[in-house]
This record gives sequence, C-alpha cells and structure tokens, in this order.
Amino acid sequence: MTEKPIPNYVDDQMQVFFWEVDEFFPILTIFILFFMWDQLLIGIALSWAFGRYFSRFKSSNMDGFLFHMAWWSGLMSMNKRFANGLMREACK
Repeated sequence: MTEKPIPNYVDDQMQVFFWEVDEFFPILTIFILFFMWDQLLIGIALSWAFGRYFSRFKSSNMDGFLFHMAWWSGLMSMNKRFANGLMREACK
C-alpha cells in the first residue's frame, strides 16, 4: 500500500517544497528566465524577493483573494451565471 499525503483541509493547494503552487511557479519562472539570460545571481535575488513579497501579500489577505482578483479583472470566469467579471451590474 502506497502512502499518500492527506491535506489538512479540502481546499488546501498542492505544496512544492514549502511553497504553495501559486507561489512556486512565478518564482520558478523568474529564476528560469534569468538563468537563460546568464544572470543567475540576479535571478536568485529576484526570485527570493518576489517569493517573500508574494507570500506576505497572500498571508495578509483572505483565502481565495487571488481568484477573486482574477475574476474581478476579467481573466477567468466564476460560473455560468457570472461568466464575465468585468460586468459590474447584473442585467435585469
């Protein structure tokens, strides 16, 4: 039998090392871009700074804040009734 990690809560995001997925992929992207441009130290510094700033930003706001901001700016839909986040008032 293979052991599987069980999250503490149903809504928990997947963890990569000690970051959540939405923190890890921007950090990885910044690091890879600067690594490809032969700017390894700058990439490490910017990745570290972004990771600290973004994790503080996430912890200072309520859960689901990033999804709310993506919907509010029109980058994603919430459901069939509220497909467009840019529409500020419901049509009657």
